[in-house]
Amino acid sequence: MPRIAIIGGGIIGLLSAYHLRKRGADVIVIDKGKAGQACSVGNAGWLVPSIAGPLPSPGLTLKSIKWLLRPDSPLYIKPSAIPRLLGWLWQFNRHCNLKDYEAGFHAVATLGRTTMSLYDELAADGVAFEMDQRGLLFLFHTETEMRAVLDDLRKLEQYGYTQPTELSGRELQEKEPAVAADLVAGLLLEGDRYVQPETLCAGLAASLRDAGVEIREDLAVREVIRNGERVTALVCSDGQVQADTFVIAAGAWSGRLAELCGYDLPVQAGKGYSITIRNPSVTVRHMLYLGDAKIGCTPFRDAFRIAGSMELSGVNLTLDRKRVLALERAVQRYVPNALAGESREEWVGMRPITPDGLPVIGRLPSCSNVYVATGHAVLGVTLAPSTGAALAELILEGRSETDLRPFDPGRF
Repeated sequence: MPRIAIIGGGIIGLLSAYHLRKRGADVIVIDKGKAGQACSVGNAGWLVPSIAGPLPSPGLTLKSIKWLLRPDSPLYIKPSAIPRLLGWLWQFNRHCNLKDYEAGFHAVATLGRTTMSLYDELAADGVAFEMDQRGLLFLFHTETEMRAVLDDLRKLEQYGYTQPTELSGRELQEKEPAVAADLVAGLLLEGDRYVQPETLCAGLAASLRDAGVEIREDLAVREVIRNGERVTALVCSDGQVQADTFVIAAGAWSGRLAELCGYDLPVQAGKGYSITIRNPSVTVRHMLYLGDAKIGCTPFRDAFRIAGSMELSGVNLTLDRKRVLALERAVQRYVPNALAGESREEWVGMRPITPDGLPVIGRLPSCSNVYVATGHAVLGVTLAPSTGAALAELILEGRSETDLRPFDPGRF
């Protein structure tokens, strides 16, 4: 039975471990902090393979120039970070075209087709987590905003996804009385779901331990030991970890680990923010996507979470109050009483993003026994099961039924 060491105990690492263990591998997961923390908590928990468009899109470059001057914008590049991000931004700019966008859309939509069945499999296997299936509701202040989103969603019919239902402002009020009265249009995607990410990560970690997977926390990787093209061990803060195969699934920190293995992997941190209202006053049934604000809201059993923003400022967990205030102002335009409740928690996390907006899944070109699973941006929870399943096939069988060519680390 091969021994596989996974670096990173977030949702990607945990679900990779789940599928590898299910196929008979001996798995150890190591994390520099606590398993299931970092970017895997505090996010919206959406299962939305229907939102398949990559971050680089036609026209985004021109928008970005304007957004650079607005710290409260949906996409913000911190001016002080630009010098060290120039090479990455140049690559990003090259992918802001229709051809690359459509190719990326196809790749992500294809990868996400098994999302729901794999989450159902987790639940059937006894993994305990909160999941809701009432769908995603898009909210718009103008018909123009709604039509632009609808054009993308209609492309998904060929992949077997549920088509959206168009709603008027009056119909929105009937479905969700808490939303703003001046909203003029909406779209309902009944096939989408959400999970509560904290319960998902905790349930996975418990299930993995019960299955014999070793999870070691507070263990930072300092260097790797190589024999030719093979890595033989990781040098960690309290000794060495040896294995036959290694998987880098460390989110925004994956680029640094790939560098230890002799490969330049252009993964940057896209900082995201959220506000969680405990025992909220507002009652909402569906996940809400707030039109041009590009913010998501999730009604968990005992909380209401407002999540969004994409900030490029390097790997850091500094909470910028301007970004939090921007979330507050935006959500009040769509759900006026969203911030009322018993208590609130503010969170910031590092999403791993690549210059073409696509995940990185596959073998690292510089090492014959090192694989990578990262770069999922805002779709980590959505694509984690299909990523883990495809990676397990690739490692243990040498091939995957999923076409992983668009996600090959060698494309960089």
